[in-house]
Amino acid sequence: MFKTFKVFIILFLLLSIDLLSVSNKAEGSTLFPDVKSYRNEIIFLTDRKIINGYQNGNFGPEDPIKRIQAVQMILRELGVKTGDAPNPQFKDVRPGSNGYNEIAKAAQLGIISGKDDGTFDPNGKLTRGQMATILVNAYKLKGTYYSDFKDISNKGKIYPFIQALAAHNITTGYPDGTFRPNETLKRAHFAAFMARFLNEDFKPNDMAKAPARSTEQIVNNEQSVVVIELYDEDDELVSQGSGFIVANQLVATNFHVISGGTRAVAITESGEEIELEGVVAYDDYLDVAILKPEKRIGFPSLPLTSFSSVKKGEKVVAIGSPFGLMNTVTEGIVSGTHTFEDEMGTLKAIQTTAEINFGSSGGPLLNKKGFVVGINSFIFEDINFAISSDYVNQFLADYNKVDFKKIHTESFIDMPIIDFEEDIWGEDSEDLLETIDLEPLQGTKQTLSDIFLDAVHDPELPVVYGINENGELISFNYETKSINRLPFSNPAETIFYNNGELYVTLVKGEHSSYWLEETQEGAVAIVDPSTFKIKKLFDIKIDPYDIVADKNYFYVSSGSGQWTDLKSFDKETGTEVSTQTIRQQSNIFLHPNKDRIYAVDSDSSPRDMEAFPINNGVISQGYDSPYEGDYDLVPYMMISPDGRYIFNPAGSIFRASPLKKTDMQFITDLKTEFYDVAFNNKLTKFYLAIADRIYVYDYENFTPVKTYSLDGEGYFLFNHKGSLVVLGEELSPKTGIVKTFILNTAMQ
Repeated sequence: MFKTFKVFIILFLLLSIDLLSVSNKAEGSTLFPDVKSYRNEIIFLTDRKIINGYQNGNFGPEDPIKRIQAVQMILRELGVKTGDAPNPQFKDVRPGSNGYNEIAKAAQLGIISGKDDGTFDPNGKLTRGQMATILVNAYKLKGTYYSDFKDISNKGKIYPFIQALAAHNITTGYPDGTFRPNETLKRAHFAAFMARFLNEDFKPNDMAKAPARSTEQIVNNEQSVVVIELYDEDDELVSQGSGFIVANQLVATNFHVISGGTRAVAITESGEEIELEGVVAYDDYLDVAILKPEKRIGFPSLPLTSFSSVKKGEKVVAIGSPFGLMNTVTEGIVSGTHTFEDEMGTLKAIQTTAEINFGSSGGPLLNKKGFVVGINSFIFEDINFAISSDYVNQFLADYNKVDFKKIHTESFIDMPIIDFEEDIWGEDSEDLLETIDLEPLQGTKQTLSDIFLDAVHDPELPVVYGINENGELISFNYETKSINRLPFSNPAETIFYNNGELYVTLVKGEHSSYWLEETQEGAVAIVDPSTFKIKKLFDIKIDPYDIVADKNYFYVSSGSGQWTDLKSFDKETGTEVSTQTIRQQSNIFLHPNKDRIYAVDSDSSPRDMEAFPINNGVISQGYDSPYEGDYDLVPYMMISPDGRYIFNPAGSIFRASPLKKTDMQFITDLKTEFYDVAFNNKLTKFYLAIADRIYVYDYENFTPVKTYSLDGEGYFLFNHKGSLVVLGEELSPKTGIVKTFILNTAMQ
């Protein structure tokens, strides 16, 4: 476990919130019987006493909303008093008339300005364009969308208002790329737009449907990134970091950015300085803090995605302010995903080649769809890490729909003071293991531009097969340097080699906890390595995550649906044979005897390991290991060629036994995490890939005997006819581009 994380833990404080009363189930089911679409949004606004229905009990969702109704709803939410505003001098709104006080106040606040003829037209129908103007003015929304609507000129008066609304993901326009500003707005639609701003849960943040964006479009998200400056009691600058806007206009950052000061400010891209009221929630061990500004900043919140959706090799963009250089952008890939564990807790982190420097801490790491995958947090031995945005999501679950004005905070001066610098920047870090007779690993080395997400080795030929970052199947002969690429109609994700065939999973949607078994779909391709052509292609009723195969059957685990399926299929016909329950996104591993499958739950806590007996394609009900959280586990494993041991990359070694009572029993702890393991032919030694080193161990007593260094990091290890083959990544000293290397050397 990296020394970075060995700091004392304080349980995060979920500060008390004055939650507005929520209607009970009976009331919610009978209120507004005429409402079908956007019902949750309408009930949400009703509970907040922002909207009302008609006296007959209906809401009238299809009725056009009147201009005065929109003004009244917004003023109720803002909580401003009326009756003290000057006469706006609208020709058709006289003092004492219905709605006069609200209209006067809205005009005073700059929310409305009336029509060109000097009227306000309170009973007129509100258009989509007018709605955009009113919402943007009321909440002082800022921001630009990454693209334009076909029917909105960028020179038009209404253009910046619609751009701001779209940037906040309050509107997405119509499927044909239009906004239709002159179209009359219905009451239900206005409620939906308003609810989306007030409650992040209502925004259409579906990453599966989001388009991939160019780097230039992703960089547009810098508008939501802020510089955070921390000051002491003498108003002297203590530290500077980064942060980004999340749900309910709160700001996410690293805890160490705001530790040790008395006040803090957020500085936006436009240069505006906004005082930060205090800390809403924090965890100093996870190094996460959620802050509340004294007023809504106005720029869009950034959508978050889960740790489980992050894929090794995918491109990412980091935005932050290193050394005060505001909103510096660096691009890279995800080099790996890790779950670090020590006696103080567990932390999910993303290793990336996107550069992070002092001052970048707290900024977002975004994928190519513009979703935040992590908080840029620290460097260890010149390797960049971001903390999973899962932790931000956990905090925000309690604040997504709470009235911004009623969110309580704790002062900066009351925060624990922790000196993170020494640990975070790796200046006093120690090696994970003692090196023994360290020397460079010599051998024949080849490089190629493809990044491998998954890889296997041909048992006879000097060929590595893998899935690259484009979801293609790739073969690389590292002796002849020949490369073949096989694209599919759907992206490939995982690969398995068995009996002269390659089994490849093809995904047809994003893995999601809410994609249930009834509607899941995917495909499996069986490829002939000799011809590098598809032999068979089967559509299957499961979201494929991982795959193994024996002589007659292949087995697939699902990536979606929480408690979901592990299925077996006939390899000749693709017919489903059997199914058992398994946790979503569980990697599966076939024992060398091919009589059972092992898996580690990906998202349970504590993480558990289980085994599924198989016989002639039929999967029997699984059984758990005899432990529950007693030993460190990551959701991956390797099984020794003799079938005796299970190697978990967290460093834990377990017995693999056909007897249930002795299966998965703990053997020893290697006291280090590792990427992969390989074994020599005589099974007297095994080799661990750990960062930029290869450690050689004695197989019988699990003790290290030799250490080799690499120029890059080794991610996959193979034994090919007595040679050690290392597949990894290194940074080109000339171009600064990450390359895959394959190093072939004799096993010692």
